Amino acid sequence: MTIKSRETPVNPDYPTCDECYAKLMIYPEYIHPDEVSSLLQLEPTKKNIVGTKITSSSGRTREIKIAGWLLSSENYVNSKDIRDHLDWLLNKISKSSEGLKQLQNTDKVTMRIDCVWRSIAWHGGPTLWPEQMKIMSDLGLECSFDIYFVGEE
Repeated sequence: MTIKSRETPVNPDYPTCDECYAKLMIYPEYIHPDEVSSLLQLEPTKKNIVGTKITSSSGRTREIKIAGWLLSSENYVNSKDIRDHLDWLLNKISKSSEGLKQLQNTDKVTMRIDCVWRSIAWHGGPTLWPEQMKIMSDLGLECSFDIYFVGEE
């Protein structure tokens, strides 16, 4: 069924967006990210393994203290419409609903979908459709937005 009352059609050249992407962020504390991959039957785009030492671009070295499993649409979806990024992400993780539920019921595991939105305007932010919200709700996932303003005021 197509809803005819939609005000904001999907547009890969979303006029008020400089860049956007969506990511599922799972922090399983001390569970190895490979165990998360096994549960979800899905590989992340990035994983943080406890005990690994990483060096930042400024030369500062630190040791990872909490495991992380991240699946991001960044560099995989060529669109400035967050709905395209969410559709890609939700399509990937929908098949993993049982594994997600198992992780959600595990002590000290946290997870959320995080959407990054870089605005070139001071109005006209991202739009979500009910379809994306329903899938996130069915999967028990919260969604947050990191919004940055890169344009002139």
